[in-house]
Amino acid sequence: MEQFIFDGTRIAYTRQGETGPPVVMLHSAGSSHLIWTAQMAALSRDYRCYAVDLPGYGESDKPLDGYTLERYTELICAFLLQHGLTDAGLIGNCVGSAVSLTLARRYPELFRAVIAINPLTESTAMHGNWRQGARLARRLPDGTARVLSDWHTPRWVARRTARSWFTTRRAYRECPYVAPLSSSGFPARALIYLVRDLSSFAALDDWPDRADLPPVCVIWGNQNRVLSAAAGRTVNARLRPDRAEYLDGCGHVPMLERAPEVTAIVTDFLAAHLPADSRP
Repeated sequence: MEQFIFDGTRIAYTRQGETGPPVVMLHSAGSSHLIWTAQMAALSRDYRCYAVDLPGYGESDKPLDGYTLERYTELICAFLLQHGLTDAGLIGNCVGSAVSLTLARRYPELFRAVIAINPLTESTAMHGNWRQGARLARRLPDGTARVLSDWHTPRWVARRTARSWFTTRRAYRECPYVAPLSSSGFPARALIYLVRDLSSFAALDDWPDRADLPPVCVIWGNQNRVLSAAAGRTVNARLRPDRAEYLDGCGHVPMLERAPEVTAIVTDFLAAHLPADSRP
């Protein structure tokens, strides 16, 4: 993987495709760039595709702090500008969607299309099945949170986390990327501090500035157990995306569970708003 340094933190990313407009993919909490393998393979025929490992995950550094929506947004903005990735498409899942939507809200001139899959907001998180754990993490004293953040989650916790992303055990067992994603635990700090920053994600529950955004497509897995698709419908009513898809029999990682369908939606939306021949 290639590297990008942001404020002393090494950020790993992979890229595929030599021509066409740029498309940047941001993963969900607890995963890595691997979740976009199928989409990278399909899109890289017509686009220059980049998939970034956010700090705390994959091959990127795991610093002691910086696991906030603001920090992630600053990081990806710096990545885009350093690599000259303007007039770009953004694709995110969960926290990756939150970062994508925040960037689109702040810098709409940089983007031609945004695809937000299962966007993490305060309401979608606090109505999901992990809401009790989120409430507990938010109430922790700072000292306790610092101690727990040094805990390295064992493999069984990583596997259980990955299992919650899928609708069925079969989908979980047959996904070729589960093993590398959960082969080793990850520092708990990335999740703990992200949950403690959930109040920052409340801004994504309201969209008075919708008219200023680039075209947006939102995709939800109707059986998402991590974030609430029902709360997501309420967010969509305020966001008013240009396209909204709700996939039955699908959970938190539709790009893995329903790869062909998600790839088709992504390809179609990009073709409409970021055509492959729009930039050499």
